[in-house]
Amino acid sequence: MASQVIERKLVNNNIFFVIPSWGNVLGYPTLGNYANHKISKISQDLVIFLSGTECAISTEFGTHYYLFGLGYYYVKFELQSGRYITDNRQLTGLMLNDFVYDHLATSKNITLENDRDVIVGEKLVKLPIDMSFKSENKITFIQGTLMRNLFIPYKDIFLEFMETIRDPQSFQLNKNGHMMLSTERDSYNKILISGDMEYEPKAAYLNPTAGLSGITFGADRHLADNFTSSELKQIKETIIKLKILFSSIDYDPMFLFSIIENSAPVLNTSQPITFNLENDRMDKRMPKESIFISAENRMNSFKEWPQEFKRQTKAQSENSGIREKSRLYQPKKQEKLVKPAVMKLQKKEEEFQLRTMNHPFVEKKPLPYMPHDNVMEILLTLKKIVEENYEMNTIGKAFDIARNNIKKKVLHENYLWDLSKYANLYQRTEPNLGLSPKETTELLEEIDKWVKISIEHSDKL
Repeated sequence: MASQVIERKLVNNNIFFVIPSWGNVLGYPTLGNYANHKISKISQDLVIFLSGTECAISTEFGTHYYLFGLGYYYVKFELQSGRYITDNRQLTGLMLNDFVYDHLATSKNITLENDRDVIVGEKLVKLPIDMSFKSENKITFIQGTLMRNLFIPYKDIFLEFMETIRDPQSFQLNKNGHMMLSTERDSYNKILISGDMEYEPKAAYLNPTAGLSGITFGADRHLADNFTSSELKQIKETIIKLKILFSSIDYDPMFLFSIIENSAPVLNTSQPITFNLENDRMDKRMPKESIFISAENRMNSFKEWPQEFKRQTKAQSENSGIREKSRLYQPKKQEKLVKPAVMKLQKKEEEFQLRTMNHPFVEKKPLPYMPHDNVMEILLTLKKIVEENYEMNTIGKAFDIARNNIKKKVLHENYLWDLSKYANLYQRTEPNLGLSPKETTELLEEIDKWVKISIEHSDKL
């Protein structure tokens, strides 16, 4: 839902920003899934940003906080089969709702209580890249704290992040657009990507991964609703500048604090932006850290965590994943096998398969945004819906919408007939039933065929 911007404050601010566990911050909303496999445990889920721009936007629904720069979502997890997997996604933006921001801002800071520029806590690490205005003793203390709490425990992840930045194909805004990790209510715990992303990286990026509720289109529309074209140009230029800088700096892989040390002089910050130390907290009983400078005017306010996004512990999340595995659909007790009438023997094969397969119980959830103007985006969105365990009747609605949208752009008779067949088949199913593994695999193969047809007819599309 587009919101009316009441006030917007865009600030150029180079900061090093890390959330050691994204799931911990959000209260472990989901284990997610990976390549049609259930996930049993997430052992690491970091969010890292080398940021150049931040922003606070006040709307009638609350305040949204943005961070733009070079970002990385890294996750290590275990499948229910016992196999460990690592996965990652590049990010160019992070959007935090006011209740998520305030949860971070009031979490425990384990060091430097009198330095509002630096936060080293269990849920957040943040510091300015340019620390030339700090004393040598304080910089030495910060350096040691970060090495112990971040760079040594997560060394391999940071090295992987830096190698990704150096890849010439990474963070190509002109080719792939923005990739935003979001906690907006309509896209909570999802990554929004641009519809302009090239086909090959788009197909790979949209694959579901652990810890996220989804990856979907919508970044362009969201940014256009909240920023002016000149602001978006400024953000883009900042990210391109950071890409060039961090692709070329030298650093010591055994001393990762050198990433910050060696990049600060090159950034050429004319005057470091610092917090107003005289603006102390009015409410001493509710200590709140200053994460973003653009949030200074909300230092004395606090947004409670809403009930609609219920928090749980890591153990509860992992246990719910185990229960979901065995929570299969069973016929109602009053249902009895009866001898069918002769005329009823002529049932469609699809209906027979639906009755005889085991279908897992799935929670009802709203459909993501379905693109209108690009057939490839419609099919990739449809594929993502099948992969992410929606109800069968919801999947049927998605096929119906996809068919109508594709029909406006192109006319493949077999193509549209198949879409209609699945739309009619699945919309007649009972609520809370998901696709069986066999149906999921077959349906994904079918969509892949349609994608190939679309590629072959790309000149006509």
